[in-house]
Amino acid sequence: MIGAVTTNDSALYERLLMLRNYGQKERYYHVIEGINSRLDEIQATILRIKLTYLDEWNKKRKKIAEVYDLLLKNVCATPLERKENSHIFHLYVIKTKNRQKLQAYLKKKGIDTLIHYPVPVHLQKAYAQLKYTRGDFPVTEQYAQEILSLPMHPYLNEKDIKYICQAVCEGIKN
Repeated sequence: MIGAVTTNDSALYERLLMLRNYGQKERYYHVIEGINSRLDEIQATILRIKLTYLDEWNKKRKKIAEVYDLLLKNVCATPLERKENSHIFHLYVIKTKNRQKLQAYLKKKGIDTLIHYPVPVHLQKAYAQLKYTRGDFPVTEQYAQEILSLPMHPYLNEKDIKYICQAVCEGIKN
């Protein structure tokens, strides 16, 4: 379905922007329930071509994750993969008590990281009607304060991965 909306109503405009982007007013802060509705025909065409590489890229991500696992296993909590499942590592998320300090250290070393979902879903304004409060999901809330996404894409080479891991080790020790 393709469509467009025009309006001179600023409140409606703001609401529509949030609706098309998961209900977010700003990244990771959901004010209302929304959807992901941002793919156009050009993007769909490119995606169709890129999908032919998906299996290859997923294999590369798994190999990158194996190196991360090996080099970080005694340094921080790394992703777990159950034997009955197959993880493709869209993200490679570590857990550490001093996330902000580590993230700042990695940034100084030229390594970009992200904090995905810093506010748990049950504490988002969009879901206030569910009446959950801080403390209702303590593990989720703790993880939201400790997880950090390291660089992960199929074009990382072994030298880059080792550099990232060395910096993570240094950043956690300092």
